[in-house]
Amino acid sequence: MKANEIITRIREGDERVISQTYRRYREEFIRWMKKKYASSDEEGRDYYQEAFCRFLIQVQSGKLTHITSTIKTYLFGIGRNVFGEQQRKNTRFDREIDEEKIADHYELKLQKEEKEIEYQLIESNLEKLDKKTQDLILMFYYQNRSMEYIAEKLNYKNAASAKNQKYKCIIKLRKTLESYKIRRAGR
Repeated sequence: MKANEIITRIREGDERVISQTYRRYREEFIRWMKKKYASSDEEGRDYYQEAFCRFLIQVQSGKLTHITSTIKTYLFGIGRNVFGEQQRKNTRFDREIDEEKIADHYELKLQKEEKEIEYQLIESNLEKLDKKTQDLILMFYYQNRSMEYIAEKLNYKNAASAKNQKYKCIIKLRKTLESYKIRRAGR
């Protein structure tokens, strides 16, 4: 059967011709995709499915009524276009991912720098505190000591007194950090 006769039969809805045409070029198309574009069998099947669907739509919608080439050549041409579209889409997607990675990296770097500044600010403010309060903060946050232990070692009346002193110190440090952030935001 000639190409244009097949097109006519497909447009008329001849399921047998559609099925035969689909099966006739499928394996050859998959081998061609593997050889020409180094695609896998699965990718080749997907590309063929897409190419054949586009071919059917063109025929059934009346956009394709007559061809001068073979159906095989026409299908392979559609397949080449489908492959090219997918590669462009992948390239665009990869570029978007790269741009997101750069933006994320930059954001993380800024956050890290901000945290480093905050740590330095806390450290410099801790140095301004009296020795007993510095020791309290160090024992609690860096050495993970209990309030009872801290109260005993630093001669506080009890654990509640040590906890109260720690609370006052933390409030001062937070205010210092907040004022620093406000100053930075105003720049």
